[in-house]
Amino acid sequence: MINKVLAGKTGPMNAQCATNSALTDIVRHARHLLLDFDGPVCSLFARAPAAPVAGRLRAVLSARGVRMSPAIEETSDWFAIMSFAVSAGLEAGSQVEAELARSECDAVATAEPAEHLTDLLAACDHSGRLVAVVSNNSVRAVRQYLTRHNLDQRIPVVVARTGPDTGKLKPSPHFIEAAAAGLAAAPADCAVVGDSPADIRAARAAGSPAIGYAAAPSDRARLAAAGADAIVSSLSDLALALRATGPGPETRPA
Repeated sequence: MINKVLAGKTGPMNAQCATNSALTDIVRHARHLLLDFDGPVCSLFARAPAAPVAGRLRAVLSARGVRMSPAIEETSDWFAIMSFAVSAGLEAGSQVEAELARSECDAVATAEPAEHLTDLLAACDHSGRLVAVVSNNSVRAVRQYLTRHNLDQRIPVVVARTGPDTGKLKPSPHFIEAAAAGLAAAPADCAVVGDSPADIRAARAAGSPAIGYAAAPSDRARLAAAGADAIVSSLSDLALALRATGPGPETRPA
């Protein structure tokens, strides 16, 4: 049974011990890793301003004469705008999703790799574990990034957004279930690494252990509140845990 990380219930030392114990338990039983893209793999909009993207999506709706609610006029949530566009009609939703995909693909050129990702992938290789990406970002943007950084062979499975159907996006378990199937594994055998509550809730809905990636200290509380089974502040922590536990379940001697 995975030891649950409970934010605010223990002192700093006990909390750290609980996190280490939970992480070790997850890694020991995980056959494969499923990584969110924007965060654990790279910072997609590190050098390309993300703020104008919502404006461009609204411009698509305005050009079609779609009247937007005050909430949609003000939000910076791209997926909320896309969901609204879908409700306004299939063609509007498709056009908004296409504009979002273009913005994500443009950002690939200046995206910054996540620190210690290479070490994490090496630890997975060494322990016989495969890695997949599960992302609400455009599948085209994800694949372009992986190819650009020579990661496409090291991350063989990508399950990401292919259209305006927001019902398939995390926190739905759809992508996680599809990625696990692509790795010929059950969701319960795949540990999910994500930096948002949606990642954590999707993992729990799929029955996968959830590792929160809290690059900033302020992220820990919201990931714990979402139900993360363990939380790491650096991918190096996860790489060390993988190396310490050795081969994955499938490759261990009977």
